[in-house]
Amino acid sequence: MKNIISITILIFSFLNCKAQSPILNMEVYARMDAPNNSYYKDVNNVLNGFEGTWLYTNGNTSLKIVLVKKTMQHRYNGGYYEDLIVGGYQYIENGVEKINTLSDVNHPNIGRDASIKGNNIYDDCYIIPADDCIDGEKRLDLSIEDTITTEHFGDLILHKRTVNGQEALKAMIDIGYVGRNYHNVPTPLPTMPSQMRNIILIKQ
Repeated sequence: MKNIISITILIFSFLNCKAQSPILNMEVYARMDAPNNSYYKDVNNVLNGFEGTWLYTNGNTSLKIVLVKKTMQHRYNGGYYEDLIVGGYQYIENGVEKINTLSDVNHPNIGRDASIKGNNIYDDCYIIPADDCIDGEKRLDLSIEDTITTEHFGDLILHKRTVNGQEALKAMIDIGYVGRNYHNVPTPLPTMPSQMRNIILIKQ
């Protein structure tokens, strides 16, 4: 009985400490200056609008992306918490599945180990904008990882759109090689195209 009471007190103390942490708007504050145990919260619920299953098709080539919002995730390389979008993707080229990381979405604690993750919100058209980007719109910059080669990482920048009355995302994908180059060893190609610009993904 004493053990149960002790555990209960510890749990409430932990929750109380977290509740007392400063809550900061993740759209405003730079996380490099994060106070210890601060919480960078999606105060305006901008991330919510990017959740869901999204599909781009072009003949028998397709890209499916599934995104979910996780709240109060601990940042493993920093002493703070954050709201985060995590997800996975499936790329099929000419009817052949090249990569499938959709199972990442089903891991409750995957956080920034997911193949798609991030929470950078832009309200300008400075970084890799879509062809119809308008300053002032909220767009989302995520990181995307090639889990097959493990050498390619890049940006997945999403703009909310409506196409024929359906919710959609216009995506800009830019994948670079960040692994080590060995002498006389060719750089591996990414599993999916390194650049996919102004593609439309329809919400499913």
